Amino acid sequence: MNRSVDMYQSSTETNSDSDTLGGLLSGLLRDVQQMVRGEMALARAEIKDDVSTIGTSITSLAIATIFALTGFILLMLGVTYVLNMYMRMWIAAGIVGLVLLAIGGMLAMAAKKKLSAASLKPDQTIDSLKETKTWAQQQMNSGNR
Repeated sequence: MNRSVDMYQSSTETNSDSDTLGGLLSGLLRDVQQMVRGEMALARAEIKDDVSTIGTSITSLAIATIFALTGFILLMLGVTYVLNMYMRMWIAAGIVGLVLLAIGGMLAMAAKKKLSAASLKPDQTIDSLKETKTWAQQQMNSGNR
C-alpha cells in the first residue's frame, strides 16, 4: 500500500511540476503577447498623433504659401506700375517678368547643384560599422591568445 501511495505522490509531483512549468511558459507567452499588443497600440497612437500634427502643419503651410504668393504678385504688380511711370506698360511688365525669370533660373540652378552634390550614402554609419568590425576582430584575436 505504501508503494502505491508513493507512486501516486511521485506521479502527482511530476504532473504538478510539468503543469507548473507549462503554466509558467504559457503565462510568459501570454505576457509577451500582451506586451507586444500594448507596444503596437502605443505605436499606432503615436503615428496617428504624428500624422494629425503633420496634416495640420501642411495645411497651415499651404495657406501661408497662398498668402505669400498673393503678396508677391501684388508687389511685382506695384513695381510694374512704378516702372510704367517712366516707360510703356508692356515694357515695364516685360522687365519685371524677365528679372523674375532670371532670379528663378539662378535659384533653380543653385538648388540643382546642391542636390547633385548631396550624397545619400550613409558615410558615418559605414565608418562606424568598419570601426566596430575592427574592434570585434581585435577582441577575437586577443581572446584566442
